[in-house]
Amino acid sequence: MTRPIRQIFWPAAVLCTAIAGVTPAAAQSAPPRTEISANVGALAGASKFTESGTFPSNGGETATVTAAYGVKTAVAFNAGAAVRIVPRLWVGVQYAMADTKPSAAITAAIPHPILFNAPRSVEGSFDDVAHNEQNVHVDLMYALPVAGVDLKIMGGPTVFTVKQDFISGVTVNETFPFDTATFAGATTTRVSKTGLGFNAGLDISRPLSSRVGVGALIRYSRGNIKFNDTGIGRQTVKAGGVEAGAGVRVRF
Repeated sequence: MTRPIRQIFWPAAVLCTAIAGVTPAAAQSAPPRTEISANVGALAGASKFTESGTFPSNGGETATVTAAYGVKTAVAFNAGAAVRIVPRLWVGVQYAMADTKPSAAITAAIPHPILFNAPRSVEGSFDDVAHNEQNVHVDLMYALPVAGVDLKIMGGPTVFTVKQDFISGVTVNETFPFDTATFAGATTTRVSKTGLGFNAGLDISRPLSSRVGVGALIRYSRGNIKFNDTGIGRQTVKAGGVEAGAGVRVRF
């Protein structure tokens, strides 16, 4: 288990334990048919990925760039609703969003401004490469009353909408005779794409009254989002990851 996932998993486990220990203020006279939920928590990105591309440089020559993108744990928010269709079976839809800005390690081969076929190797890093996700999870949920709490096991398809910054160019510092160059900065292109994936998770909640309760959510989601843009070429970004959060539940 990687460190970012541990950082999410253990606080989430504590939240679930705390929720299970809350004493409800009042018993419900009839089981609810609809539940609205909202959670705030964290999302550990799905995984790192690497982008390779080219851009024109020095007349007819071409610069090549490889960027290795890192991952960061992001603050995540989700809200949604679920409807009970039979005693233990629910159908739910949830909107989730997360925004993070990891760094990218860049390696480039930059053509010589005077000599042909004499590229210079340049290395550097670029911070704050934006990665934004706005996802819709559609789930089938199976409810299990366990020791006074409501436990829902859920899974289903996810529609991922990802806005991603890609490295589209590199600037360098160089002086005559230009035999060497150093990394000065990079330019980015932001591209948006929608793709399909899946999610699975657990939702645990405890009523505080006949209408209001508290809950915690642990979910894993994954989708391979394929970009194809003239500025960046063909790239694949892994969306989703491990998400944990806690919030309120309103039932009626």
